[in-house]
Amino acid sequence: MKIKNAINMKSLSAATVAGILMLTSCSKNNDVLNSVDSQNVNSESVSSSTSDEASDLGNSVITNISDSKLAGARVAGSVIITGLDGKDGRLKGATITISGTGTKAAPSGTITIDYGTTGITTNGVTRKGQIIITYVGRRLQPNSTRTISFNGFSRNSVAITGTYAVTVNDSTLTNTDLKATLNHATNITLTFPDNTTITRVASFTEVWDYIIATPLQSTITHKANGGASGTTRKGAHYEMAITKDIVFRADCFAAGMALPISGTKIISVTTASGATPVVYTLDFGSGVTCNNTCTVSFNGRTKTVTVSNDGN
Repeated sequence: MKIKNAINMKSLSAATVAGILMLTSCSKNNDVLNSVDSQNVNSESVSSSTSDEASDLGNSVITNISDSKLAGARVAGSVIITGLDGKDGRLKGATITISGTGTKAAPSGTITIDYGTTGITTNGVTRKGQIIITYVGRRLQPNSTRTISFNGFSRNSVAITGTYAVTVNDSTLTNTDLKATLNHATNITLTFPDNTTITRVASFTEVWDYIIATPLQSTITHKANGGASGTTRKGAHYEMAITKDIVFRADCFAAGMALPISGTKIISVTTASGATPVVYTLDFGSGVTCNNTCTVSFNGRTKTVTVSNDGN
């Protein structure tokens, strides 16, 4: 089935999830979150947005390569792909190579996105090294998989190691929409220039609903009961739970509003062994209209934070 154009909406995901990251930069000036609280929330947010971007880049490549090019890689052993930077500006300047090892009916292989050792800067973000995607199965077919790993990769001097795995659970294409359910599992470490680290182990289900007639009404949903755990840059343990479906809508992102339109997540941080966890609730609203607000609650206090596109 022809799904190429439909899947391009997935490249919105990292940018929208990264919108959560802006919350901490604007909240440092209010009376709800102090600098420690901001870092607690930020550690989960930055690891989420960084790993999601890696998934998005892999998805941008896989879904925008034609079947003939995939077949060509299988026959030739490996081919270099060009022109994808027009589909996703984050790929500008990268060398993209496909090494095909599977069959036409059951494709498999490795895709390497190489930004080089000196790096390439686009829109203020410098990426270095390689993102490596190992794929098995036809695109968006049930049980198809892709696993992302890293080779000397960094984003703005933050080194990324570990793996990000995506498995397609199901997909359905009708005359009106494309729906797909994907299971995500991550285990990554971010290492900063000062050698501090953030770790993240996550598992969640994502649902795409691409509406063919009105693509800007398309949504990406991170289902409730998904979650993550890891350590902050200060070495504290955190756990995140999605308590209500987190929904991103394409028209909101297109209008420059990067936060989800609805959903809630809870972040629990334990700063020392035996200490009482500090629990933060992030509420993204009811999903009726696009906006850049999020309600943050902890220790009986609540603040509605308005986030601008520059993070202030």
